[in-house]
Amino acid sequence: MGKKDPSYKKPQDPKSFGAFLKKRAPIYLGLIGLFLLFVYPAIIEKDLNSILDDSFEGNDRIAVDMVKFYSGPNNSGIKVIEVIEEKINEKHEGQKIFDDENTRAKFFVDSIPSFLEADDEFTHQVIFTFDAEDNQQLVYTWFVNIENGVISPIDDDTKNIQQTVDYSD
Repeated sequence: MGKKDPSYKKPQDPKSFGAFLKKRAPIYLGLIGLFLLFVYPAIIEKDLNSILDDSFEGNDRIAVDMVKFYSGPNNSGIKVIEVIEEKINEKHEGQKIFDDENTRAKFFVDSIPSFLEADDEFTHQVIFTFDAEDNQQLVYTWFVNIENGVISPIDDDTKNIQQTVDYSD
């Protein structure tokens, strides 16, 4: 009988999990690298909804949702929140404004007091504010009737937002 070669290794069982991984490790590492390079940044990218406080309850919640998700008289097309996000992105083009820690966006909801004229037609006032580092604040305001689903813009900037929603399909 002959001597054993010290560099000789016993072949692995071709059905073992270790052999399976060893054969395909470069492929799996490449796929993980591609995922981290292309998919992961898109997943963690912030948008307007990610910085908004969503802690409203009851009628306040209904009023905010009516404004955020209003999509025109025929309920098709772009939503108010999407138009607002587009306006913000246009104003801060080339910046990842929602990733900035100094960026603030908030909805305020107030019930309309009975002594105001608008009380006959509307039940709540919804105000959206957006404030970035450059201190150019955006403010949009609506009157809302949660009983019949009517929203009405108060100022010209808000009216432009709502018209964009109403005339897009």
